[in-house]
Amino acid sequence: MSLPLRLLHALVPTALAVAIVAPVLPPAYFGPIPGAVAKALLQISIKQTWGMYAPDPQRAQTYMELEALYDDGTTAMLAETADVEHGWGTTWAWRKTRMDIWKFYANFHPERRNDHRTWYLRSVCVREARTGHVPRKITMHHVKRRFTPPAKVAAGAPGLGAPDRRLITVAYCNTSPAREMIEADRRLHPELYPANPEVSEDVNPEVSPDG
Repeated sequence: MSLPLRLLHALVPTALAVAIVAPVLPPAYFGPIPGAVAKALLQISIKQTWGMYAPDPQRAQTYMELEALYDDGTTAMLAETADVEHGWGTTWAWRKTRMDIWKFYANFHPERRNDHRTWYLRSVCVREARTGHVPRKITMHHVKRRFTPPAKVAAGAPGLGAPDRRLITVAYCNTSPAREMIEADRRLHPELYPANPEVSEDVNPEVSPDG
């Protein structure tokens, strides 16, 4: 191996070691050097923090609660509400089906638009249409229980705080996207429809935050 190539092989790991270690050296002993190295690395989009080893952990357990309103004025709690009633143990940690994960992401960012939530609720319209009863609208709350700090749990406090129930959005099953999804599903799976579901032709002018 030639001398330039050997030098290159030595310089590359040395540079990586400097990039990793130098920015976190204590300034009390190394003066402005750590800050200068960190600033230089930012120029090539390298930022070393402990966050990459300890990302923001989950601080609460959250489920969605769905209530359907039908054309005749009756209401019903939908299947998702079972999580609110029975899912506060270790269920979520060990039962992560595709639908569980989708529901988890649909609960993200309750204060702003979330496309996962929009399409999940439209899929609920399709699922309910298979029963022969299409909801006029679906009201979504999410119910959150924060994790109790370990010291308080050790002192005898319950592992989860009191439920915090919050209105998130209202989805209408008579909007064009939901109606098209129902019709497409009925064409593909006619055997799943015991009766032709009746979907209201008029679309409620009220628009939910999630569209």
